[in-house]
Amino acid sequence: MTNSSHREHAWWHDYKERGIYLITIVVKDRQHLFGELNNDVRNPEVILSDLGKAVQREWFDTIEIQHSKVRDIRALGSVVMPDHFHGILFVEQPMDVGLGEIIRCFKLACTQARNRLCPPAASPVSTSLSSCQPCMADLPDKPLSRMSHNQREAYYARHPESAPVFDDNFDDSICYRKGQLDNIIRYVQDNPRRAVMRAVYPHLFTRRQHISIGGQDYAAYGNLFLLRCPWKEQVFCHRWQMDGDRRDYSTPYETTSEFAYERATWLQAARSGAVLVTPGISKGEQQLLNDCLDEGLPLIHLQSEPLPPAWNPPIRRHQLCEQGKLLILAPWQLDVVGEVNGVPADTKYSRFHNLNTLAQHICESDISLSIHL
Repeated sequence: MTNSSHREHAWWHDYKERGIYLITIVVKDRQHLFGELNNDVRNPEVILSDLGKAVQREWFDTIEIQHSKVRDIRALGSVVMPDHFHGILFVEQPMDVGLGEIIRCFKLACTQARNRLCPPAASPVSTSLSSCQPCMADLPDKPLSRMSHNQREAYYARHPESAPVFDDNFDDSICYRKGQLDNIIRYVQDNPRRAVMRAVYPHLFTRRQHISIGGQDYAAYGNLFLLRCPWKEQVFCHRWQMDGDRRDYSTPYETTSEFAYERATWLQAARSGAVLVTPGISKGEQQLLNDCLDEGLPLIHLQSEPLPPAWNPPIRRHQLCEQGKLLILAPWQLDVVGEVNGVPADTKYSRFHNLNTLAQHICESDISLSIHL
């Protein structure tokens, strides 16, 4: 099993085609090979090691080499972090190879740079690998790309100079819409500051894969102290105006005077010290969630998407974490929490209602007694 935190690539996308990509590559085993943070919140930066500086050079050298092969690609930005690398790549014209080949060349160049700067010592095969001996006899005749993970690890034990600097895979985010590129560039440039803030103020960026609140398990990211605020207000909005128990499907609720009043009431509560709690599903809830993001108001956001171990929030949400104003909760096994009105639990309808039920429970529970980290 690898330590890769990378997502699956977009199977529907042709990676030879024109496009703008945010590339993320993680150092094998998350080692801090490229440098260290200076932990200065006023002037945050990464103090690069010799290898980190080499990785920076190899990125631009790789792009230049690809240009010489008549591949129209351009580097739009990059940052070397202690244990990973971000690069923005613009493929201006369709290529004869896929994006993965470009990244493979870059990763290989970084491994070669590591070997020049710090040649790996010869390492005899450990006794713990003796059980691999039958298959290791075939390794020299087998391309690394066709080996299993365990076979590659066994091969690297015998040939440390081949052990890669980076994890096996890479992560890519494809820039689809106007304005997204500016956000990606800001994200890359802001990486050192965010990393320093997490290092200096870790309690504002708490990451937990498992906390229990009133019997429901969650993954969490952000300021857990918001759970202990005695004044929490649930933001819950229907999609449509209600006439008694009946819905008026001709009138979206967020367009009504009732919503305008509720919105003003919730915002005033938040400005006065309350923590708003919402999944932000209906358009009315989304408006309140965006209000909190815009004004920097305290917020607990329940989201249906899971929080992988290396997940990080977008820039604005990260800023709210810095201010201690945001906690993101992702319920475990949301799709089996329970059906609603006879509708299966894994439908949008039941997710919507179950998330709001959980939000209500968080607002009503004595969190100081029921939370277990």
